[in-house]
Amino acid sequence: MVPAAVIASAPALAGAHYLTLDQAQNILFPGATFTNDFRTLTDDQIDQIVSEIDVKVWNRKVRVWRVSTGGWFIIDQVRGKDDWVSYAVGLDETGAVTGIEILECWEQYNQIRHPAWRDQFTGARHGEFAGTRYGKIRDDSKVQSITGTTLSAVHITEGVTRLLATFAVIIAPGEL
Repeated sequence: MVPAAVIASAPALAGAHYLTLDQAQNILFPGATFTNDFRTLTDDQIDQIVSEIDVKVWNRKVRVWRVSTGGWFIIDQVRGKDDWVSYAVGLDETGAVTGIEILECWEQYNQIRHPAWRDQFTGARHGEFAGTRYGKIRDDSKVQSITGTTLSAVHITEGVTRLLATFAVIIAPGEL
C-alpha cells in the first residue's frame, strides 16, 4: 500500500492542452485560410536532412499547410522529458520563422510556452540558425536553455532546426 502523502506529492502524469490547431493557426496567421499540403519524406530526403543538421527525423510525414496570406504553417512533435510536445511553427514565404506556439506539453515543463523564450526563434532561417549539436543547444545559438525544462527546450530547438532543413529540402525547391 502506498501512503497517501506520496500519491498527493506525485506530479501529474498527463499533458496539458493549451491550443487547438485552429487557435494556433489564428495566432500565427490571423484572418488567413489554410490549405493542407501534407508531404511524406523519402529516404533520400531524410538522409539529406540528417546529414546536414545531425538531428533525428522522428516522422516522415510532414503536416504542413499553405497560408492564404503567404507563408507556411507546420505542426510537429518532439520528445520532451517524459512525453511528446506538440507545437506549431509559422514560416514566411522564404522559410524564416514568424512564430512558434506550444499546443500540448506536460504542465511541469511548460516554461517553453513563455513568449520571450519562443520569440528567440523569430527570424530563424535554414543555413543561418545555430540550433543544436549533439543533443545540446549550441554555445553560439541565440536560443537559451531553460533550467528545469532543459530537455524540452533542447528538443524544441532541434525540432525547429529540423523543420527549417525540411522546408529547404521539400518546400523551397518548388516554391522559391
